[in-house]
Amino acid sequence: LYGILAGRGTLDGRRILSEEAAERVREGQGSCRDLVLGAGFAHETELGLGLWLSGPNGSYGPNPRAVGHDGAGGSCGLADPEAGIALGYVMNRMGPNIADDPRKMALVDAVYGALPAQ
Repeated sequence: LYGILAGRGTLDGRRILSEEAAERVREGQGSCRDLVLGAGFAHETELGLGLWLSGPNGSYGPNPRAVGHDGAGGSCGLADPEAGIALGYVMNRMGPNIADDPRKMALVDAVYGALPAQ
């Protein structure tokens, strides 16, 4: 999924989603406190269509329109079409964080830090 979104609807040279559909996922729906998981979040979450936006918190890197979702114990996935990045992270030791696990944030920072300067 994240590879398709990072490729603006294509994966391995094949069109999976229209470019418009891949872009629509990143349309902001506003920020809010998640009613189920909200107690585990340090901040409100910027919502897209089915995924979270990096937003002003930089949860998925410096691009506020990058999208992703965090999972139990620190796992995450993200896509940033402008940077050409798709990332999936799972770990072998669960952490206590629901979102923005420090290991995830360090990995995201390292990935963006390894990109050539724009």
